[in-house]
Amino acid sequence: MKELAIAYYKNGYNCSQCILKAAATKFNFALPTQCLNMCRAINNGFGIKSTCSVLVASIMTLGLIFNKQTAKRLRIKFLNEFNSKYKSLNCAHLKIENDNEYKCERIVGDAAQILEKIILSEMNLTFL
Repeated sequence: MKELAIAYYKNGYNCSQCILKAAATKFNFALPTQCLNMCRAINNGFGIKSTCSVLVASIMTLGLIFNKQTAKRLRIKFLNEFNSKYKSLNCAHLKIENDNEYKCERIVGDAAQILEKIILSEMNLTFL
């Protein structure tokens, strides 16, 4: 999923769209154009460098795949793992701390990787 998300990023999709598209491709669920269009305005920390939009899209993905209770539990797991890696959930801080030309690309890829791991882990538990 990481490679897919980065490829979408390099093709001009914004951070949140990359996560949703990569997850839809990897986990084979329908992703209506309207879902991608909804993400037009949540990139770049909602335009004010607030909450990183890969986090929003990752949590949306959990809601698309799992029931409410599971999605909420996995949301915390995802946010904790992301925060452990980057020490922030804030777009502006992430960009400052990861100051190079590939910062958002790397963050998109890492978020996709964390999300995929959590989804696969939960799916394995569900099917055991």
